[in-house]
Amino acid sequence: MNNQVEVMTFAQLKQFVEQLEQQESINEETKVFIDTGWDSVQEVTPDAFHVEKIVGFEVEDELTKEVFHGFALEAKAKKMQVTGEQETAIILRNLY
Repeated sequence: MNNQVEVMTFAQLKQFVEQLEQQESINEETKVFIDTGWDSVQEVTPDAFHVEKIVGFEVEDELTKEVFHGFALEAKAKKMQVTGEQETAIILRNLY
C-alpha cells in the first residue's frame, strides 16, 4: 500500500491556472477558497502563498508497521529531529 499523497507541482499549478483563464465564469475578481471538509469553505488570504524549505520524512505506525510519508517545514523539521533532504516548495499558509 502506498501511503504517500501525490503532491502538485508548479507545472501542474500553472497548467490549472491556464485552464481557469479559459473559463468565462472566472475573472480577476473571482475569490479563492479551500474546501476543508466542513460545512463551510475557508477563505484564502492574499498573503497566503510563500516559498519555503521543506524536508521529507517517514513515520511507521507502531501497530500496523505501515510507513507513511510526509513533509515538514524546515524549522519544524529540526524540532521533530527529521533529517531528510531539503527542497524548496510553494506553501499555502492560511492561518487566521
